[in-house]
Amino acid sequence: MTRTSEIQSQRQLVSQTLENRKRVVKFANQVASGVKAALPSDTVDGGTIARYKQTLERIDSYTTTIQRTKSLMTFQDDVLSQANDLLIRAKEIAQQGANESVNSVARQHLAEEVYQIRDHMASLANSTYQGRFVYGGVDDDDPPYDVSSYAEPASGGASKRYVFDAELGTGTARTLAVTDDLSISITTPADQVFGTAIESLERLGRALGGYKTTPASGAPDGGGAAYTFPSEYDQQTADILSTINQLNDARDNDILPERVSVGGRLRRLETGESLLALTKNSALEVLSRIQDADETESAANLAQAQTALQASYSVTAKVLRMTILDYI
Repeated sequence: MTRTSEIQSQRQLVSQTLENRKRVVKFANQVASGVKAALPSDTVDGGTIARYKQTLERIDSYTTTIQRTKSLMTFQDDVLSQANDLLIRAKEIAQQGANESVNSVARQHLAEEVYQIRDHMASLANSTYQGRFVYGGVDDDDPPYDVSSYAEPASGGASKRYVFDAELGTGTARTLAVTDDLSISITTPADQVFGTAIESLERLGRALGGYKTTPASGAPDGGGAAYTFPSEYDQQTADILSTINQLNDARDNDILPERVSVGGRLRRLETGESLLALTKNSALEVLSRIQDADETESAANLAQAQTALQASYSVTAKVLRMTILDYI
């Protein structure tokens, strides 16, 4: 019985020594790091700490998403600025070409610049950002505008035709959750932004180049014969003039409103980013109250734990040196 009690006592002393060592390590870490609850298991508030850490991770993820989306919005604003400038230049050419003092040959020269403007506008509609087609809707791995052709002429700038890709998803705007409570549309389908612009530029280029476009209004269908000069010179002039209204519609009803919309979405992103920052600061403040150690208290606890450990070492050493002769 005596030996059993002695072994139990020794085990208790060793266990207490190990516990005191854990306390020394714990308080030493608190003094070094300034954190009293590095792990949720270090405190009764572990569940609260875990929830706040999850919140912080979610906030950081949303913040990264917002920053990337703001860059995308800025890119779109630049694209729309270029589109606006192109339409302004195209209108100047149309007004110049509609002057009846300009003959059909001179109009053909003006058409060449319009074809370049039309191609540039189509390239803007097919813009890519980080490898994805910005205006391709949810089908953003495929360009929204494909190149086709008119029946007449067989070659040259007037023969080229841009057709909106009607595949599933191309006409669907992409939306993105940027906070728990805020989702925004980050893109607009290409036909809603550039459709009228491309159509009017094609009509203008073909009219200046000497070709009609069918139907008389709306999306071109790929048809249209050459004008017969001089009898159809007046009709050519009228067709050129009609494109001016279409160019104005494209600018006033599509490009400029989309640019305003992009600006509004940018402001919403900035507001969301500010709210996330406030939420993050609040969460960090709560975590600080739960986790951060009091420097003076931690130092005092460390000193007490070190004293207790040294005492445990002394007592344990004395007991473990005892032999059965000490009891005879």
